[in-house]
Amino acid sequence: MDRKPVEYEHYNILVIEDQPFVRRTIMQILSQIGFRKIFEADNGETGMQECIRNSPDIIVCDIDMKPVSGLQFLAQLRASADVRNNRTPVVFLTNHTESDIVKKAMALGVNGFVVKPPSFGALKERVDRLLAR
Repeated sequence: MDRKPVEYEHYNILVIEDQPFVRRTIMQILSQIGFRKIFEADNGETGMQECIRNSPDIIVCDIDMKPVSGLQFLAQLRASADVRNNRTPVVFLTNHTESDIVKKAMALGVNGFVVKPPSFGALKERVDRLLAR
């Protein structure tokens, strides 16, 4: 069965990453995929502010950030009454394979993982899967 192609330009996407170079690289990849409304934040705290302001349809988020980590951000997002959709799909960018971090992320309701640094193909495949739901 043929699935209709995803029309990325209709979706808001938020990138939360504390390293400016990595954040710009991810935003470039998302732009190449076809996203036009890409918002950015440099940690989980500013990420929550962007969620309230822009109501993203999907979030790509680093785990290791200060002062608010990706895990803390996800916990805040899922518990928030201030965002339009606290079930917004979240993809964690990680170089973690430690099971305790993966288990914590799963318990908080993460929707997927992409290994850092993300490739075009890996990021597109993960985003496509979440937007097709």
